[in-house]
Amino acid sequence: MQSTPTTRIDSTLKYFEESKNADLALNAQYELTEKAFKLVSTIPSDTLLPKILYQKNWLHLSLGQYDSLIKYDKVLSRIPKQFQNELVLAKQNYLMGYYYEIIAEIPDSAFVRYNRSKTYYQREKDSSWIGKNLLNMANIQQAQSDFFGSKETLTEALQYFGEKSKNETASAFSTLGTNHRKLFNYKDAETYFLKAIALTESEENGLSIKNNLAVTYIDNGEFFRAAKLLNEILESSSLKIESSQHARVLDNLAYANWLSNKPIKKNSFLKPLYLRKQAGDKRGLLSSYTHLGEFYSKIEPQRAARYFDSVIQLSKTIRVPRAEKDAMKHLMQLFPDRVEIHNRYIFLQDSLYKQELKVKTQFAKYKYDDQIKQESILRLEKENAEAELEAIQERNMRYWFLGGTVFLASVLAIGYYSNRQRVKRLKAQNRADRVEASYATEAALSQRLHDDFGAGLHHLMLLVQSKADPEKILDELDELYQQSRDFSREINAVDTGANFKEVLYAMLNSQKPEETQLLIVGGKDIPWQSLSNVTKITLYKVLRELFINMSKHSKAKLVTLNLKQQANELEIRYLDNGVGIDISEIEKNGLFITEKRIEAIGGSISFESKQGNGFKALIKIPN
Repeated sequence: MQSTPTTRIDSTLKYFEESKNADLALNAQYELTEKAFKLVSTIPSDTLLPKILYQKNWLHLSLGQYDSLIKYDKVLSRIPKQFQNELVLAKQNYLMGYYYEIIAEIPDSAFVRYNRSKTYYQREKDSSWIGKNLLNMANIQQAQSDFFGSKETLTEALQYFGEKSKNETASAFSTLGTNHRKLFNYKDAETYFLKAIALTESEENGLSIKNNLAVTYIDNGEFFRAAKLLNEILESSSLKIESSQHARVLDNLAYANWLSNKPIKKNSFLKPLYLRKQAGDKRGLLSSYTHLGEFYSKIEPQRAARYFDSVIQLSKTIRVPRAEKDAMKHLMQLFPDRVEIHNRYIFLQDSLYKQELKVKTQFAKYKYDDQIKQESILRLEKENAEAELEAIQERNMRYWFLGGTVFLASVLAIGYYSNRQRVKRLKAQNRADRVEASYATEAALSQRLHDDFGAGLHHLMLLVQSKADPEKILDELDELYQQSRDFSREINAVDTGANFKEVLYAMLNSQKPEETQLLIVGGKDIPWQSLSNVTKITLYKVLRELFINMSKHSKAKLVTLNLKQQANELEIRYLDNGVGIDISEIEKNGLFITEKRIEAIGGSISFESKQGNGFKALIKIPN
């Protein structure tokens, strides 16, 4: 019986569904997928092809068939656009990001693919996978010593993790902790590691994070705290004996005890070295050889030099030049007269600086280029839609013209009159919004003048009447003067010139409490000079109201501002981790002023909060 397109489609679907059975061995799944792929290739214009190709690529990766993976990744990318599946492309790019990061060890390619996967998941509105891609991108940035870039990417990732993503959130906090440790911010590093430990649902991950916290204590010279924590890890039943993790803990414990001048046995460093050799943990061996070199530097310099030589050879093999540079630094101390060691150290230092600078620029460029590309795609889609709409409108116009000129004229007249009335209503409403915003601002300032300045003035009068100490009276006068300057700054015009961005950032930092951390994402991508003066003034005053409210009521420790220039509007997302508010109480705490300001320029602002669960605001201002 001759096969028909219908029978081929049915058979293809049958093989494909069977291939997804996780109970089957990988080879069996692969055979079924190959049958489905051969059949689907004979069916023209079939939307099942992308799904089958992704299943095929996943199996190539799982079976270690990397050449085939790269080949069919290209096949999938060349499928005509009308048959593409954006969810499949999101998953495929994540798969290739994993391949380039873990298997091929090509970090820049992995970063590009994770970034591309993130873009497709954004179109699918899948917050969890957007966050996972950003987390992987941040880990790559950290591994390439782009610690500041990694922090910015993690700040963006945390916005996408909800209550169900505790492990991902914990991983983000842990990576932030490592970033701060590498930047010598040990207090912040400790804070983030403790947050990660509290959130993680995996005992094994919890032990790994605790080990990183112990390393932070060692770097900060807190050897007793480090040793205490490492001993607690060793006593945990979750620690796998003679594993790479066990070796890390033993090595760090020996190092902490040695640095605190406690007497230790030579075997304390040799046992973790042996375990790491057994596990093939090459990066761990770098740490063991380095610690052994430091340990023997004063008692057996020649033996110490051999360990540092092992670090140098291994670092070249696994391409970790920073470890070689650190080993060279120790060798310079052992042999200060050897010029070749000194020259090699200087060469590595310069090379690392140039490489890290290149990496930081490269990752930023990848993100920027992708953003420009996506904006170009959206702009093209909009132009095509507008062109199609214009063609439809032209056909309709010709149809109505043929139907009767008189009827068309009547419709146009009615439309013209209605539009005029609508414009008048909108103008009147806009004026009313501006007046109401002005009145609301005046009322708020009046209330503050009465409550703060008036109370201070009354207190000063009492001091004068009671003939108090002149110094005390002068102090009170100075405080009132400072208050009057603050009121003046709030009322006076905002500097909307070339320094507007710096003025805005300075205001935000001055309004937040000293203990509150402020993270601003995307500010450098905003075309500040192209914003109108009205927009700048409104944005300045709205953000100031939000920060004043946060400072007075929220008790927030972290505030995030995410600025993004969309095609037709400027979008600002405000987020803090404070105590939150009851949204129904907005009119009572002054935030209603921000609504009136935004509405007066045709924008919008929305709030989201629950008491005890932070505060969010989304501001949209049209270009």
